[in-house]
Amino acid sequence: MKNYNYKKIRQKVKKLVKDACYSAHNHFSYTDWPYHILPVVDHSLYLGRKLKADLEVLELAAYLHDYAGILDYRLYKKHHLHGARLAGKILAELGFSKEKIKKVQECIISHRGSIRLEHKSKEARILASADAMSHITEFFDMCYLTFNIHKYETLEGAKWLKAKLERSWRKTMPAGKKLIEADYEQGLKIINKAILRKL
Repeated sequence: MKNYNYKKIRQKVKKLVKDACYSAHNHFSYTDWPYHILPVVDHSLYLGRKLKADLEVLELAAYLHDYAGILDYRLYKKHHLHGARLAGKILAELGFSKEKIKKVQECIISHRGSIRLEHKSKEARILASADAMSHITEFFDMCYLTFNIHKYETLEGAKWLKAKLERSWRKTMPAGKKLIEADYEQGLKIINKAILRKL
């Protein structure tokens, strides 16, 4: 029997992350919320249902996976570590299960594609995949990140974005690839067109 109110915990976590995304201090801008956080939540729950994973762990990890970097860009290089620490503190204060808090933290620690860490659970593999999937399904927001946030010029940005999408595709589990294959192929087609122009 649960000794916590998951609905209440989810609502508070969701509000906390949404407020951070819409804060003027968010280096990545408010688009993080509708075009990254929410798609990662959706992809996580889709895969979680398909693969019979712990949906509570997945949903909270999906909301909190980038929280540290959104809250303070100075933490971004190690946001997976700071995020796990913050998630532990937040969820403990909200009365979430100690056992599940550890699982949420494991998911957050190993979600990044650029830092290869072992996925210790099904949920960790799913979150990493869902994060990668959002880079592919939210192509125009990735363009915004590439050219507006990172300030790349056209050719340099196209090459950076192609590498990002290819890395994200490799990180995506087979069940996720089936869902996003058309988006991946379309994204690469657009990027390759820019690269072939050799601007």
